[in-house]
Amino acid sequence: MNIRNPLGFLLLLFFSVSINGLVANAYAGNVVLPVDPVVLTPLGNFEQYGYYTFREDMRKCASPMCGGIFVKSVNRNLTRCPDGRLQPECYIGTVNNPNAIDLSHAALLRGVVRPLLFSNFANFGRFELKSAFRPVTSHLGAGQFVGLESNGRACITSPCFSYNQYVLNSDTFRVISGLDLTSVKATDAVLQTIWSGFANGKVIIAAGHNKKVQELAGTGITFVANQLYLPIKPSLK
Repeated sequence: MNIRNPLGFLLLLFFSVSINGLVANAYAGNVVLPVDPVVLTPLGNFEQYGYYTFREDMRKCASPMCGGIFVKSVNRNLTRCPDGRLQPECYIGTVNNPNAIDLSHAALLRGVVRPLLFSNFANFGRFELKSAFRPVTSHLGAGQFVGLESNGRACITSPCFSYNQYVLNSDTFRVISGLDLTSVKATDAVLQTIWSGFANGKVIIAAGHNKKVQELAGTGITFVANQLYLPIKPSLK
């Protein structure tokens, strides 16, 4: 063989040996896992901020002093209220719902809390609603609220960090290796909708916690969900 570029030949040889070594290690089960899966880059542009649980105000008095909603920012101990103060939850007198989203079955809202003065003395605020989500079962979600999506990664051993996880109301992003939906107690039809959503690149919102799991080639991270949330379609577009 006529080698005209010794440096190029050495680089090619090094690359070939490296690739062969990685393949051999993979088939032997000795796959090197990421030390910190938080550092990887997400696929798309999922909006992580602006998520609130809410409850209706059942008090009987004139609107907007009564009849609005109480909101609580998920994954946070305190919520920024219309007057700028931080409170465990905030009363909002007015909900701006331009797309006429039906909130009768909603449990999670995405939007913005804004100040709104009433009669120039009371700041009951306004909630600018962007989207709403319904739980797939009747019980309340607990723990950490996250967005989950399949990142398309395929592996020949486990753990395989094939899901992206976005912690709501934060910049935290990580990859995880598995999902446990048993505690949700959803119907087969709902679960089929969830898995179909993952297959079609959708981000599914869930509540639960991460759990370390010992797998074939190392320690994986499984998200154990207790509730899943599906988007409510707007009545107007």
